[in-house]
Amino acid sequence: MKRVLPDADTVKATIDTVLQEASASGQRPTVTVIERHLGIPHATFHRHYAGLIDTHFRPRIPAARAEADTGRPRADEGKETPLHRLRKENTDLRRTLALYEEAIRQLTLENHALRQGATVVPLPTRSQTLPP
Repeated sequence: MKRVLPDADTVKATIDTVLQEASASGQRPTVTVIERHLGIPHATFHRHYAGLIDTHFRPRIPAARAEADTGRPRADEGKETPLHRLRKENTDLRRTLALYEEAIRQLTLENHALRQGATVVPLPTRSQTLPP
């Protein structure tokens, strides 16, 4: 059984409705919302109405720059870049590794001394960590 698809005028009316709702709520309109209003799966919608999206929907979407200039902070402002974050994480991991190396060295010496029956003398810890 084939599904009856809406005609072009119905799709245009739905696009207009979605654009009005988006401008009223301050959100960006999407094709997904249009598909939900019509109850049409994504692939079917694009197969039959791709021309309407290009001619009737996309030209009427507010530019992304207009949204960026509203005075609201951008989502990535104040956040570290991924490269900076990874470098910082790498430095922290190197410091942690140096601490573990020192702990293993001390435990190895204590273990060796205990196996030989010697008295264990606690070693002083280093005041600074080794450079990464």
